[in-house]
Amino acid sequence: MSAAEFFITLLEGRLQAAVELIPDPENSNTTGNWLLRIRLMYDGAAAGVTSFTLHSHSAEEARDVARNIGSNPYLMREIDEFLWGESD
Repeated sequence: MSAAEFFITLLEGRLQAAVELIPDPENSNTTGNWLLRIRLMYDGAAAGVTSFTLHSHSAEEARDVARNIGSNPYLMREIDEFLWGESD
């Protein structure tokens, strides 16, 4: 994969994510690093942008993570902390 790919997913309730998966320009064709940029929307309004770096993932593994953010406990915990952490 040489260009960014985009995914839209429902995370939980009214929280949605527009996900951009960006390959590291230094990627080999087997495994590499990927930037996962997540634009969050809650009830139709922009809620913020956060990002994660995926290390040593193949293109298919990175796509799987990007498509299935809602089922990844680590990413969902980090997103929850990003959105609601300061409101506690």
